[in-house]
Amino acid sequence: MRIARIAAVLLLGIMLISSFACGGDEAPTPTPTPTGTPTPLPTVTMSCEQALAAIQQALDAYNAEHGDWPTTDGQPGDIKWTKLVPDFMAGIPSNDSKCEWQVNSDPEGEVCLRNIC
Repeated sequence: MRIARIAAVLLLGIMLISSFACGGDEAPTPTPTPTGTPTPLPTVTMSCEQALAAIQQALDAYNAEHGDWPTTDGQPGDIKWTKLVPDFMAGIPSNDSKCEWQVNSDPEGEVCLRNIC
């Protein structure tokens, strides 16, 4: 009889502990958000002259709207294409990797080439 009481108390204790462990008002575990690779910007094939004209138009429009240049710090320098594409240009000129288009500092705001295409 004594063993039956001990077994009953143990069984009741196990059931109580498991009910506390499984239930409750715990906050749900957050689901991590995927950090996939960013979508690459589109490129547009055009001649150097066409690219120069399109970039100058985009630079002027961007500067008129934002008051600075589409570079990392807003000053003349290497163009940050994510600031121009797709709002001011359809895509990055496909020859950018060869030319490295930039915003000139003298005269400020003019398109300049770091390398000749």
